[in-house]
Amino acid sequence: MPSSSAGSSSAGAFVRVVRAQLADIAAGRADAEIQAIADNACAGLADGRSTDEIVDTTRTLGTLDAEATDHATARELIKLAIDTTCFDQRARVDEF
Repeated sequence: MPSSSAGSSSAGAFVRVVRAQLADIAAGRADAEIQAIADNACAGLADGRSTDEIVDTTRTLGTLDAEATDHATARELIKLAIDTTCFDQRARVDEF
């Protein structure tokens, strides 16, 4: 999948930004768990999923809790994923 072909420096960028700007999201999560949030958002974008579906998936933060975070934070995470991980999806950033 093209969106996951970003180099390790790009992958690390998402984790660094989340740890720095969204400490509540990063708390208690390993780097791989945080990166998985971006990877899942990028996969949804690449698959052409709807904005609502991508936001709903991101809200889970990779857990079974459908409301692990709010809509605004999920949208912020998706924008960060686009900016740091799935550059090829920049055309969709305004959806979020």
